[in-house]
Amino acid sequence: MESTKLGRTSRRTWFVAIGSAVGALPLLYALQKYISPLSIDHARTETIGALDEVIADGSRRELHVAGMNVLLARRGLDVVAIDLTCTHAACPLHVDESAGRIRCGCHGGVFDLEGRVVQAPPTEPLRRIEARVTNGVLYLRIPSGGTA
Repeated sequence: MESTKLGRTSRRTWFVAIGSAVGALPLLYALQKYISPLSIDHARTETIGALDEVIADGSRRELHVAGMNVLLARRGLDVVAIDLTCTHAACPLHVDESAGRIRCGCHGGVFDLEGRVVQAPPTEPLRRIEARVTNGVLYLRIPSGGTA
């Protein structure tokens, strides 16, 4: 039988207390995730400008916005925006319009102009950025942290 002096805590009590605290951490983490909002959108909307001044109908254009390079493609009022950062190693990409390809100089990855992988090492397509036209003005919704 263990004897404890008045005012002192036994080693076993300390181990139980520390083990309980450490064991409770995953439970507290799961509870915090359950209670907190499911999706917090930290993206920001950037005003690019008047649509007809930014990009002509039926064309593509590279644009630098909010610290990232973006490829815009327009058909009528529909605008597609693609992040020009390689999904393999986050290298900057080069658009080769004549070949209809987007190329990565770091590891030789190739994407088509829609952002689909054509040649490895990338396995994921390029990230799309939400583009919206309102009253003739183009807006891009830039994800938090910029590039992928």
